[in-house]
Amino acid sequence: MADVLADLGYEVPAVHLDYTARDYDAVLAELVRRGQQVMPEWVARGEGDFIMMLAEIMASGTDLANLYVDQVAAESVLATATTRAAVLQLAEMIGYLVHGTIASRATVTLANDSTTAPVTVPRGSVLVSDYVEELDGPIHFETEAAVTVPIGSTATVAVVQGRTVPTHEAGTGTGRSGYSLHIPHQGVVEGSVRVWVQAPHADIEWVRANRLVDAGPQDRIFLTRLRADNTTLVIFGSGVNGYVPELGAKVYLSYRVGVGKAGNVPAGKIVSILFDNPLGVRVVYDSSGVPLSTAAIGGADPESNDEIRRNAPQAFAAQNRAVTVNDYARLALEVPGVSAAKAVSARTGSVTVFVAGPDRTTPNTALLDAVHARVSAAAMIGTLIAVSGPTFVPVNFGTVPNPLRVFVAPGWRDIHVKTSVQTALANIFKSADMSFGTRVTLSQIYTSLASIPGVININIPMMVRADAPQTGADDAVMADHEMPVLGSVQIATTGGVITPE
Repeated sequence: MADVLADLGYEVPAVHLDYTARDYDAVLAELVRRGQQVMPEWVARGEGDFIMMLAEIMASGTDLANLYVDQVAAESVLATATTRAAVLQLAEMIGYLVHGTIASRATVTLANDSTTAPVTVPRGSVLVSDYVEELDGPIHFETEAAVTVPIGSTATVAVVQGRTVPTHEAGTGTGRSGYSLHIPHQGVVEGSVRVWVQAPHADIEWVRANRLVDAGPQDRIFLTRLRADNTTLVIFGSGVNGYVPELGAKVYLSYRVGVGKAGNVPAGKIVSILFDNPLGVRVVYDSSGVPLSTAAIGGADPESNDEIRRNAPQAFAAQNRAVTVNDYARLALEVPGVSAAKAVSARTGSVTVFVAGPDRTTPNTALLDAVHARVSAAAMIGTLIAVSGPTFVPVNFGTVPNPLRVFVAPGWRDIHVKTSVQTALANIFKSADMSFGTRVTLSQIYTSLASIPGVININIPMMVRADAPQTGADDAVMADHEMPVLGSVQIATTGGVITPE
């Protein structure tokens, strides 16, 4: 532009722009500076100045454009992406399978009060917990298999959290590649979707797969993928990888909907059975009036963005083969519900994989079996594989006569600071850093607690594993199969505004 103006006879002064100016204030200052160079006689007069108005409009537009440029750059990399849609798409690009809602499992003891005949409780019979305040209602479970309860006796049945959405027509085939169906329900349980497609003589059930790339053109498979709004997409083949539902063929779906992590109810919380024809079948209660049901474990909400960012690169590094112990751990992380994994090998040809369930919990049998199947499929021939859950080791802080001492700043209420310290300790042990073989350092605890607002100083007279002598303060070191959890905490405060008891 300067050359064109010069050719027309205009004298154009040399103007150098600072292209690092990105926000509104910096761009506006740069435009004003340029304007004063081009028009030395012009003096900015504030908002009533027409030239200033134009400069402000340009600065505002540039600031907004730079915001979008930064967002595009950030959302294109898994480590910096923040929107749910971008994180899911980037994980899909590197082949990582993000898990959706995972159902918890438990066992319940049923009794048959009938004196005439045994009673068979069908698979899929519904049991309910007592009232759960967070959900404003009970939590539903379904029996995983049929069970016969003898006359005047009891039987134990396995139950899984969630309610089944019965088979229903969900769409019609288009005969085109890329056909998909949207399941509007949130909380579809991972692995529960079943698909049938109409055929000339009978409806054919299709098989769920993880990826289309391994399928042939005649393979009747489908994929399920989690969407950003926590609903689910059912995806069919392309005709090259996976068969395409034919034009006009009715497609039927059935699936289960669960509450995820909220389904991890304590023992004794599944209280009754909803059975169309009970015939005397009920949940057994013990002598103190508590139902005989085990704690429901293994439930999890859809994988969070932070979990995806942590696990996806590790899983990608394994590339579907297990040679080193790190490969085994990375492959285990591909299994929905695994939040941490560690593999060890004491001798050649034998590998033990330790895994934690959702939110660093004890994995249930179904999850352990899924991990075993996944790593076995990629292991070298002849390798013996064992899969186990973690050993949780509590780490204790302070004792009643010698508590963890918090020195509170003047003007800060002691009870609030004490609560903040307790919360900070809990968050430390819930973090992703607390995994298998972790070393919980005393300096880490001091640094974290000392940074809490209102804390002047911290004194930790005792920090030890629960299985060690309860004296002294030192790093708590975990073995490869151990994971640290927060144990007993005794806290006392000094200073601040004392809360009356």
